[in-house]
Amino acid sequence: MLRLLLVALLLSGCAAPYDYAEGTDFNRFTTVALAPTADSQSLDGARITASAQALLPGRGLRLVEPEQASLWLNYQLLEETRLLTTMPHMFSRHDAFWHDEERVYGAVRELKLKLWLEQPGGKMLWSSKHPRAFPAERIKGAERSRRIEQQVAELLANYPPRD
Repeated sequence: MLRLLLVALLLSGCAAPYDYAEGTDFNRFTTVALAPTADSQSLDGARITASAQALLPGRGLRLVEPEQASLWLNYQLLEETRLLTTMPHMFSRHDAFWHDEERVYGAVRELKLKLWLEQPGGKMLWSSKHPRAFPAERIKGAERSRRIEQQVAELLANYPPRD
């Protein structure tokens, strides 16, 4: 019982935030294609495309060519910089209060994955941005593919949206 509770807590902590156009009947959308503007030729683009195309049929969307699709899937890897800082010291060895400032000692470039579904023509209907980033340069090859697959799955778990 305790294991089930821990798994449920872990999974609920991984939920990616999402937003959608209220008043939209998502049941009427049955077909999807990669947006013509999406970059599926880059390594990360190919990974995102392959992961999404494997998962979208399980979300009730049949893959078709862009001209026949009721929805287009688009994505973006957003680059963010996270500052590496020291924690301020609050107490000295002798319990005399003193304050040391937080110091920046470096920065890490990270990527956050954002997926969205839009109608052909550009009206965005649903979007989700993954809360966890991954390093822009340190993770490569199979590990990078695994992280992207995991994040795409977590993002698409929120489609169709639930009230």
